[in-house]
Amino acid sequence: MYGQAKIPRQRIPLSQKSKKWREECVEAYIDLSKFGVSERRSYLKSLYDYYNGVIDEQDYRYVLKPYGKTRNNFPSKLRNYPIIKPIIDLLLGEKAKRPLNYTVTVQNSDSISVKQEERNKRMLEIASALFLRNVSPEEMQGDQPPPQPKQLMDEFDRSYVDRRAIKGQAALNYIMQSEEMKDKLNKGFFHYLVTGEVYSHKGVVRDEPFYNILNPLDIDYDKDPDLEFVEDGDWAMVRKHAHASTVIDIFGEYLTDEQILELENPQQASADSYLLYRAEASGSDENIYRNRLVECITVYWKGRKRIGFLSYPDPKTGMMEEEVVEEGFRLPREMKEMGASVRYEWVNEVWEGTRIDGRFYININPLSNQRTSLDNPSRCKLPVNGRKYSDINSDNISLVSLGIPYQLNYNIFKYRMELAIARSKDIIAQFDINMIPKKWDMDKFMYFVEGTGIAWVDYNKEGIQLSPQHQSVLDMSIKTIGQYLQLLESIQMEWEKISGVNRQRQGGIGPYEGKAASQQAIVQSSHITEDLFRKYARFEQRELQGILDYSKEAWVKGKKGMYVMPDNTLETIDIDALQYMESEYGVFVSNAGRDQDKIEQARALGQSMVQNGVPASAILDMFDTENFAGLKDKIRKAEAAQKELQQAQQQAQQQQAQQDMQIKQQQQEMDAIDKDKDRQVEIEKALIAAESRDQTNRMQIDMEKMMRDFEIKEKEIQLKEQALNKEGDLEPNGV
Repeated sequence: MYGQAKIPRQRIPLSQKSKKWREECVEAYIDLSKFGVSERRSYLKSLYDYYNGVIDEQDYRYVLKPYGKTRNNFPSKLRNYPIIKPIIDLLLGEKAKRPLNYTVTVQNSDSISVKQEERNKRMLEIASALFLRNVSPEEMQGDQPPPQPKQLMDEFDRSYVDRRAIKGQAALNYIMQSEEMKDKLNKGFFHYLVTGEVYSHKGVVRDEPFYNILNPLDIDYDKDPDLEFVEDGDWAMVRKHAHASTVIDIFGEYLTDEQILELENPQQASADSYLLYRAEASGSDENIYRNRLVECITVYWKGRKRIGFLSYPDPKTGMMEEEVVEEGFRLPREMKEMGASVRYEWVNEVWEGTRIDGRFYININPLSNQRTSLDNPSRCKLPVNGRKYSDINSDNISLVSLGIPYQLNYNIFKYRMELAIARSKDIIAQFDINMIPKKWDMDKFMYFVEGTGIAWVDYNKEGIQLSPQHQSVLDMSIKTIGQYLQLLESIQMEWEKISGVNRQRQGGIGPYEGKAASQQAIVQSSHITEDLFRKYARFEQRELQGILDYSKEAWVKGKKGMYVMPDNTLETIDIDALQYMESEYGVFVSNAGRDQDKIEQARALGQSMVQNGVPASAILDMFDTENFAGLKDKIRKAEAAQKELQQAQQQAQQQQAQQDMQIKQQQQEMDAIDKDKDRQVEIEKALIAAESRDQTNRMQIDMEKMMRDFEIKEKEIQLKEQALNKEGDLEPNGV
């Protein structure tokens, strides 16, 4: 028994869960949800009204009707001056800029062994490369020396990622883009700030996972007090009002032709319906009078089912194996003879059912996509998830609910200040009307007062005695206006202190505040609101985990597709169904606030990196990255490219130096050759000169010898002639 709603027994065989039983289950949970639903919906709707600035006169009754009567023709009107909305909008803007960093990991028990196999394979490749280098060093002569094995293995341990995790990461990236999950999660953050509650619905439709953020006014559920998330609860339901065309689009495959025809005249679309949440008793929603909306309620609850655990010996190894079998499984005689046995247990199972227009019950079956655990078959999760901000041992609160008293007081003091301004008439001069000179009218008197600043009077009017003492000054200004301004400022400062969003965080910097003081105020402010972001990040992690689990059920036939990354690069997805379904994934979401600080610090390094020679295109590519891991990877790639460029430059410089050295050596050799040639020429010249000198000398010697010989012969001739002469002289004398 749940209050006045009697839930049918769940621990019965599937064969006894008839159509009547299923409809009774849906109706019982709907009846259970009726208690207190109107009050909750009215309160949640009022929070959205406070955010939008809708005035509820009941909140200001003691101000507008202090004596039980309405004061008409008053010189002031109560208006809303929003101080809640700017704070909410600023936090929404910060959330939109925060990166959603998620990492997919593999939690299968064989992940360690798979990594060890990959490590051994890598070690074998390194050993083979070293062996080839030692065996054939002449073939590796031009290659760079290989890194050390320890260095390579450290790099492997640092960069290793399971291939299944890579597939899971690509799958989640694809779903995030196809379902626009980031925008939907930002929409959920708006509900979270306004109502302190956020809810989502996910599952599989037409072999594709889907994800939607639900309106908190459409949800009801029940869970254990110690549970934080709705998906771990006992039951949940989604209430919607839609036109018949929308109902046919969503549930058309389950409706008969007669039911579709009857939806043309809905029975539950009346203004008195307790589920119609978009209007107050005043009838502010025109859809009430159109009377065309159809009530649709989908219920999810955890029932029971009986499953068996079949234990049998493996025919090859003889080891006992265990397998899960459905209810009604009959053990074959052959397996009994082998020693097989079956052990049955009752486990949880999620059911779903929909009631349309209060009379049509459709699709009441076990949920086709069960999110179960391999370790605990009884653990399952509802397709509806959500959480509240602060409901531990007390009623839930939200940021808007905290700001309501400040908003009301701010509007009231604004109202009273407007009244004070209406009453304030400044300083007024008081004159006796008899001071107006004779034959002047009031307009002429006021003309000279305003035009010249002189009030002309006539003290000699007949029968009237006037005195200058009949003039006076009245101060009709209201001194409380300045006090109202101080009160308004104090209210706003208190609200900023409670919300954690001070004026420095909103961009309001005082004239005497330094940069360090402003930054410290912003940091201290962020500490207060960080709890909001932290709790919502835990919800986001659950959502990413859930949609990834449903994708395994959706892509039972595999999946191929293409998607665009934030930096406008195209990525492909190619999912192998068997490997993907056998992988148990875990999603880790990092601290977005800390990541944002690290991203800003990393981007600040861009200028120094450009100065150190990193191309500007690589720096601009970093600005397209929204998560720190991707930014770090791009910085690492830029550093690697810069290192390769430096190595190439050094290699080019070395080659240039070698070429310069070779050219210099060649020049030196050419110079030496030229010098040798010059020396050879000089030697040849010297030899030629020496030879010519020798010839000249020989000619001179020969000439001298000839001359000497000639002289000798001449002398001999002379001597002979002398001798002959002497002989001649002697002969005649001798006769």
